[in-house]
Formats: sequence, structure tokens, C-alpha cells
Amino acid sequence: MTVSSVSTSTTTSTGNAQDVSSLFTGSVTLSLAEAVTSQVQPYLDRADSIATSINTNQTQIAAYQNMQSLLQALQSSVANLTEEATSGSNVFDGRVANLSSDSSTAASTILSASVSAGTQAGTHTVSVSQLATAEVDTSATQSVSSTTALGVAGTFSIGETGKTAATINVTTDMSLTDIAAAINGNSTNSGVSASVVSVSSTQSVIVLSGEDTDTQLNLSDTSGSVLQGLGILNSGTLTGTAVEATDTSALDLAGSFSVGGTTITVTTDMSLADIVSAINGAGNSALTASEKTGANGSQLTLSYSGGPITFSGVSGNVISGLGLAASGAATQVYAPQAAVFSIDGVAGITRSTNSVSDVLTGVTLDLTQADPNTTVTLQVTPDTTSATSAIQSFVTAYNSWVSFVTTNEATDSNGSAASTAILFGDSSLRDASTQVGDAVAAMVNNLTLADIGITLDSNNDLEVDSSTLASALSQSFSSVVSMFDAKVTTSSPLLSQFGSDYGSFAGSFSLGISTSNGTITGLTVNGASTSDFTFSGNVISGVDGGAYSGIVLDYSGNSDATVTVTGTQGIANQIYTTCDNFANSLTGSVENVIGGLQTEDTTMTANYNTDVTDANNLTTFLLNQYSQLTTQIQSAGETNYVLTQLMNAGNNSNG
Repeated sequence: MTVSSVSTSTTTSTGNAQDVSSLFTGSVTLSLAEAVTSQVQPYLDRADSIATSINTNQTQIAAYQNMQSLLQALQSSVANLTEEATSGSNVFDGRVANLSSDSSTAASTILSASVSAGTQAGTHTVSVSQLATAEVDTSATQSVSSTTALGVAGTFSIGETGKTAATINVTTDMSLTDIAAAINGNSTNSGVSASVVSVSSTQSVIVLSGEDTDTQLNLSDTSGSVLQGLGILNSGTLTGTAVEATDTSALDLAGSFSVGGTTITVTTDMSLADIVSAINGAGNSALTASEKTGANGSQLTLSYSGGPITFSGVSGNVISGLGLAASGAATQVYAPQAAVFSIDGVAGITRSTNSVSDVLTGVTLDLTQADPNTTVTLQVTPDTTSATSAIQSFVTAYNSWVSFVTTNEATDSNGSAASTAILFGDSSLRDASTQVGDAVAAMVNNLTLADIGITLDSNNDLEVDSSTLASALSQSFSSVVSMFDAKVTTSSPLLSQFGSDYGSFAGSFSLGISTSNGTITGLTVNGASTSDFTFSGNVISGVDGGAYSGIVLDYSGNSDATVTVTGTQGIANQIYTTCDNFANSLTGSVENVIGGLQTEDTTMTANYNTDVTDANNLTTFLLNQYSQLTTQIQSAGETNYVLTQLMNAGNNSNG
């Protein structure tokens, strides 16, 4: 609620009315000016006095609103330095990830990391053996341009495992570009996209790409042989890309797979020769295996007379270990595979994506390059840069508050309040200044602001020694946190703080906990029954508005216990609470003062308007009355003149 200031110069107009005070010099005097002065002016004087009071109130309201705004800004700044605040974000919970490499390969090329607030600081080692990849398959090179009709017809099915396969109808007039467009039109549901690479003006290749890593593509000709004809599906022969130096050494592969209804099981002690024997001895004459021997070793070759080789019922690492395309693709650029990495010496960890958030609590790793010969060291540390910035913001907000207080406590050369000291001697300003000042000067957990490089200068402003602050944050971070933040500690490990402490309690008390069969049945404080706490399950909560409001504890014990609970209010907590008590826009004491002044202004404005209206109405009445009297006096004057002339004429004739 606001009331506009009003003018302190109030007048009325007599218009064209004539001042008739000089018309008669006898005992009758009629003066409009005297009438206005004696009857109207009292209303105007009272209105002027009210206007002065309203304008004084408005000046005070503006000063109180400025005070409220500065305290709210101070509260916002310390809200980032404590868990107690219901707003802001505690910068002391911030964490950063620092990466370093033990080789010439930069750590940033292997992975990046992000860390959630509150994550436990520490050091970890990471080695990436394999990135997760999505399947990418290509056709054979087609001796046509990308837009030339292929002259083939048929239907094929394509889709990622776990998604809805798309059925693609191909007609003889379709080119590779047309087929790619048909695949892409269904990619939202199928998870497969296609592109065409123009090798030359007369040679083209179609490329199929899966959307998800470690997910197999399922490819099949459902009528005709479009995929086989394009060389996307193998035509019954498939050679693995993995080369084994010797075919008689155990491959350390385990799992199973099926081709054409025949299931092959592989154990870790089997060699390539053993796997070939197992396939050929499985009793399926349409399925045979052999070894393709090259200069570097042997590879597995499968042949299936029943059509393209595709695998089903795949488990373990056999297919990927042999370098076979599980989808039946003839040319597989990238096999669908999981990421493989080690953390803190634990090897063989696998995940289906390269974004890993469930191995280290609070840490997300984004793997970008496989390099098993490089170890990346990951250090999770407090975010001291953000903490420094937040502390500096608090100092700036505090100094703005101090400047306001100084202005309103200033005196002139006579020792009286200076003209700028609108709130000179105000109790709210004095109390808020004292409480904020006490908090800034407080010692908490044997530390003061001076210990971390924040001191008062000659103007009572805070100033920061950046090197001392940086040293404190890097070497004694937890001590700095405990100085600013609130903390609840207990004498028993069975009773601990539950979540954040939003209380303002400072001190110690004895909490008695009664149980029955491991369930809390009653509480006492300092040996007496209490209504300041409630309990639900194992959680004990301070009652809103009570002495322990905001304190929430968790009891994990199974028997009765008496525990000492200690609440410490850090500097930021104390300032936050003080600012909230004074400057809260709904419940703060300054808001109550502003509201009271605005209510006064509303009443005084109504009285002012009434007095001005009454003055104007009375003036109008007097103008009308005096206008009528002027007319009557003028008429009487004329009559008197005529009579006088007649009397003079009669006297002259008689003479």
C-alpha cells in the first residue's frame, strides 16, 4: 500500500467577488478577505499540517523500504553460505573434478567428469579399455549414382533390439537415396537411420546406423532379397574380425548363441579350434565352421546354407569376442558393444553407454576415447572458486548495509541528526545493526572471519585478503564451512542429523528417547516431557515455531537412550536468521512498521481531502453570499444617490 505525497501549500480563490469593505465607512463593514481568513483558513491550516505529516511518513517509508531491501540482499548473499537457508544454493556443497593423465595422452581426450553437490571428496583412477558403440553397417559398393533406380524389389525389416522394427517396401524405381529416406521416415520408432555416401559419380554406398550403443540391429529380408542383394546382409558366410595368434589357446570367452535353431555354448577354456569343433559337431548340416588363417593368426568363418547368418539367444561375450556381426551384417563398421573400463583397480566394469553415473556415487563420467595404456586420475575437490565468489558477494552486501546504517546514524556539527539521517535513533535500525554486527564479529568453532582473511577497516567495512582466504579454503575447507554453516552434533552415533538443519537453535540439550520393540514411543528434553518434538518412525522433528524448529534427527537404535544434542549457529546462519526476522516481506518487523505508516497515511489522506473539500465548499458559499451582498449594497447605493439628489433639488427650490 502506498500513498502519494501531497502539497503543503493549500489556498482558495475568491474569484471575481468584490471586497465591499470600503463601501460603507460607518458601523457596518463587509470584508470578504476577513471572512475567508477567519472561517476558511483554519481548514487549510489543518490540511497543510496533515500534508506535512504524510510527506514525513513517506520519507520514512522509503527509508524503511531501503533498509528492508538491503537486509534482504544480505540475507540472499549468506543463503549461499549455509544449509539453513530455504533459498539459495550452498556453495560449500559444490564440487569440481580435476583430471590428470599418466601418459602423453591428455586426460580430457579420454573422459570428462561432472560431480554432484555434496559428493565425497577423494581421488580415483580410471582406465578406459573400450568405448560403447552403436552398430554401423554398410552395403557393398553399388555401381550406380545415389539417385539412380536400382531395379530391385522386395520387403525388408529393420530395427534396433527392443524397438519397433520398420518394414520397408522397395520398388524397382527406387534409388539408394529413396531407400535411405524410407528408413529415416521410421527411425523414431525403429532406432535406425540411413545415409548414402557417393564414392564417385557412378559408385554409392548406403550406411545404416543404430541410435543406441551396445544394441544390436535386427536385419532381415521378408520378401525378395533386397538386403542380400545390396550386400548389407551376408549371404550365408560370415568371418569374424578378431584374429587369434594361435587357434589352440584358450580364448577366455563364455556364453552362447543360436544360428538356424542350433545353440552353441562356449566356455572360457575353449580355443578357436574347440569352438569350430563344437559348431561342426552340433548336428546341423546346414551350419559349418572353419578357420581362416592369415599372416597374423586365425579368424572364425561360419557358413550357413539356410540363408544369411543372424544370431539369436546371444549371451556372454562370445560373438563380440570373435568379432562377428550379430545382426548378420556382411560389412560391420562398428559392432554394438558396451564400454569397458576399470576404476580404482577394479577391472572389467561394463556399461551400455559412454555416460556412466552409477559407478562412483555423485560422479558422472563421459568416456570419449579408449586407451587401456593410460590411467586418468580423477580428484573430486570442493569448489573453492565458487565459495570465494559467494563470500565476496556476502562482503559486498554487508558493506552496502553498513553504509546505510552509517548514513542514518550521522550527526551535523551541532550533534543533531543530519538531514540524511531519516531513521536516526530508530530502534529497528539499531537492533538490526547490533545483531548483524554481533554475528560478523562472532567466534564459531574457534574461528572468526579475521582468521580467513576478512577484517574490518576504519569505516567498519569488511575487506578481504584474497591470499589468506584462498589458503583457508584450500587447506582448512571444513573449518571454514563450520564457521559459516549450522551444524547439529550428538553424543551418540545412533542419533544423527537428518537432511539439512533449518533450525536457529544454538546450545545443547539432553534428548531422552523411549522405545518399544525398536520403535520410538516417547521423548523428553532435559529430563522433562516435551511438546517441542514429534516423531514418526525413526525420524524426530522439532515442532514448527518451537525452540527446536528446523532440527530433524534420525534414531537408528533399538533401545532407550539419552543423547546430548548440540546445535551450532554459524555466522551465515546468524545473519540469515536476523535478516529474516527484520526484512521478511510477510512477517518481518520492518514490514510491520511500513504497514503501520501506510495505514496512518491512508487515514491522514482521507482527513486531508475532507479538510480541503470543506474549505473549498465554504469558500464557494462565501463567494455566493458576498456576491449577493455586493449587488444589494450597490443597489442601495444607487437608491441613496437618487434620494440624495432629489432631496438636494428640493432644498434648492425652497431656497
